Amino acid sequence: MRRLLSLLGAAAALVALSGAAQHSARAGTAGSPTLVGAYHCIVADGGQATVPAGSTIVIRQGIGEQTLGIMRSFLNAQMTIASVSDGQMFDLGHAWSAPVQSGGFWLTAVEVPTGVTLAQPGDSMRFTFASLLTAKVPEIFNPAAGGQPGQPLPNGPGLAFGGTCTVTAT
Repeated sequence: MRRLLSLLGAAAALVALSGAAQHSARAGTAGSPTLVGAYHCIVADGGQATVPAGSTIVIRQGIGEQTLGIMRSFLNAQMTIASVSDGQMFDLGHAWSAPVQSGGFWLTAVEVPTGVTLAQPGDSMRFTFASLLTAKVPEIFNPAAGGQPGQPLPNGPGLAFGGTCTVTAT
């Protein structure tokens, strides 16, 4: 219970770091659903993403694991939360898809329809996304942690990744 409270505290800190609302979207009523990868935007692209004007933003996060057992361990240990346009954080832990096998990996994903359409160039919105682990989850190949193929390394417990992404229409 203490660890869970600690993880929730870390998630609350992420929300606090996201700051006050500074972006506004002219929300349209219809647009083309456009996926924005949470990890990709937050970690790989420094918290910025661009989409074509007229896009209705859908936040997406996927994960692949080498075995169904590791995937089940991840799904049982994960706590996933998000916020749209600086709104209240909400739980996505139940929203991950059932694992499917593809190309030798087990895949799962979570998608969050935001209901926000960036109608005109320059319109923007922001989301906060955090993935936490409540227990250790094995990882067979984790190059970010210096892992080698076939060498298990644990991930967690704690924050796997999290932060804020600003999506702007071009």
